[in-house]
Amino acid sequence: MSRAYTIAAQAKGYQGVLSVGRVQTPILGLIVRRWLANQAHTSSFFYTLDGTFTVGGNTFTARLKPSEDLLKDDKGRVIDKAAIDRVGDRCKGQAATVRDCAVKEKETTPPLPFNLIKLQQHMNKRFGLTAAQTLEITQALREKYKAITYNRSDCNYLSDEQFADAPNILAALKEKPEFMHVATEPGIKSKAFDDSKISAHTAIIPTINVPDISALSDLEAKVYQAIARQYLVQFMRNKKYLEATGSVDVAGEVFSYKAKTTVDPGFETLLKGSSSENKEENDESSDDEVGTAFESVSELKAGDSGSCRETSVTEKKTTPPALFTEATLLAALVRIADFVSDPVIKKLLKDKDRDNEAEHGGIGTSATRSAIIETLKTRNFITLDKSKIIPTETGIAFFNALPDIATQPDMTALWSEQQTLIEQGSLSVDDFISKLMTFLTEQVSQVDVGEIKGEHKPREGGLPRLESPCPNCGKEIVASTKTYGCTGCTFKVWATIADKKITASQVETLIKKGKTVEIKGFVSKKTGKSFSAMLVLQDKTTGAVSFEFAKKK
Repeated sequence: MSRAYTIAAQAKGYQGVLSVGRVQTPILGLIVRRWLANQAHTSSFFYTLDGTFTVGGNTFTARLKPSEDLLKDDKGRVIDKAAIDRVGDRCKGQAATVRDCAVKEKETTPPLPFNLIKLQQHMNKRFGLTAAQTLEITQALREKYKAITYNRSDCNYLSDEQFADAPNILAALKEKPEFMHVATEPGIKSKAFDDSKISAHTAIIPTINVPDISALSDLEAKVYQAIARQYLVQFMRNKKYLEATGSVDVAGEVFSYKAKTTVDPGFETLLKGSSSENKEENDESSDDEVGTAFESVSELKAGDSGSCRETSVTEKKTTPPALFTEATLLAALVRIADFVSDPVIKKLLKDKDRDNEAEHGGIGTSATRSAIIETLKTRNFITLDKSKIIPTETGIAFFNALPDIATQPDMTALWSEQQTLIEQGSLSVDDFISKLMTFLTEQVSQVDVGEIKGEHKPREGGLPRLESPCPNCGKEIVASTKTYGCTGCTFKVWATIADKKITASQVETLIKKGKTVEIKGFVSKKTGKSFSAMLVLQDKTTGAVSFEFAKKK
């Protein structure tokens, strides 16, 4: 099909490759559908009602649990402002009674060690590295430095044998100043050590060959330290906290609250700020609850009485489906079955991964996904904009030209089923090939490249390319109307700075020398006056620049 679409496009003057792949094309479909849904989103409003309560000298906040008679959207959020305003007015100043309450001791266990896809997600989210960059760096850490175990693993678990080796690895890590003060306890055996969950490989962890961090490149150090920290927390205490929950009755309505306080931060002292790593970017789960001070509610008892002092309605706007980043795209690819509506296909995808705990109806593999994402970039099907993945005009046109089955994960599911039937002896290889040829013949006969335009020349670079590579990751930099941006990471230089158009040659000089010659024609936002200055590259990771003024003679 790749050849058929490419030849058809070349007949219209297109000089690139329109590749169709069993994994590549459904990934493009996932990206385009998300972008279309994002663009088509029409914002609407919903409302929450919070009450301020005083009970037994304690003041706290609780949120209304909407009753059945309030008009709601499909997510259970109130959309009738007048009605929720009336509820607030009715509750304000009324007697309130604690309906139920509880304080529970809870624990959070350390996250599992990284497999490749989790590491790629983490590095993209924290440092903007692409999946391909992270894979390349882990390859160096494994082959050049012998510092980590197998880097393409899809497993998050470790063996009992590795637990026996742990004291030596911990001791080697503790010799380095970066890990010297980490409070590990070698006797702690986390849930990660489980022989029954080991696949062909184990999780990615440090080896006994702990490198000198200062000898690594900046990005190598970041990746290595992330792997090391995720390993070290397996030997740290669980996080312990108290959680108080309850509800309050007032004027026939119910308001609920939740509050937490940390007793022992445990492993979070090392991973502080990373505990929300896997939350969805568009998570609105907090709309039905409100945080309040733990001390204000921890002593409450069922039956305690007080009053509702104040009420306040908050208007919120719905948000469109979040555009994918590489981190969220990778997370979606391990559970692409969640994006499938056909129950038969959904089941086939999930059954395929029945014995793989790291996959939940996924598409592609840990070893291939980053390369496929890079292929979509080089084919000019997708691009990056402030870390968000955006389909290009070519990508959208190609998506529209393809048959629906090619842009859905259905083919992967069906081929997996056919493979199982062949293994079971229920289907012969010849029959499978015969069916495949019939399918391909039908699809090729219907090829139509639709709105694909002929002027694009991706083999020569697509968008204008700079000669200088990205100073952050070494990939190509393309020029658009707004930016000079890297095709592989978040590095970009704005095409217009202080009302002055920046030329490609000036950006070339900036990248090569770290500074441009003096440029005339900048305009001050404060004074409106023009000025001359040199641009200085302040940050090779982001492309941030600053002005430097020539010394007066």
